Amino acid sequence: MRARNLGLSCLLGVAVACAGTHPAPSPAPVPNTASADHKDRIPVQIDNQNYSDMEIYVVRSGQRWLIGQAGGLTKTTLTIRNAIRGNGQVRLLADPVGGARPITTPTLVVPPGQSIFWTIGSDPATSTASTG
Repeated sequence: MRARNLGLSCLLGVAVACAGTHPAPSPAPVPNTASADHKDRIPVQIDNQNYSDMEIYVVRSGQRWLIGQAGGLTKTTLTIRNAIRGNGQVRLLADPVGGARPITTPTLVVPPGQSIFWTIGSDPATSTASTG
């Protein structure tokens, strides 16, 4: 019986020693798609100076796609994916959560690699949008 326990102890010791000598596998390399991915997206920097939280949509051909939410009195950055970007022309709509009339931008021409800057004013008439 004692020889059996000694044999099991040795076997366990060898297993532990072997487990500790194998190097951890290195993570698989990530393909460099960041530059291609960046070109397919448009950052939208929103300065919401309104008290209302806003749901932000891209509007095209009478349909709208939700891209995110901008909290009241906050600055937020959202992203438009190429799938809803269309031909480089973008129109945005901010719909106040539980509130007043939506606020829209004019149609903006956004070349690849550029961003949209949108200030939603405390008074919707003072809202501005630009690209760059």
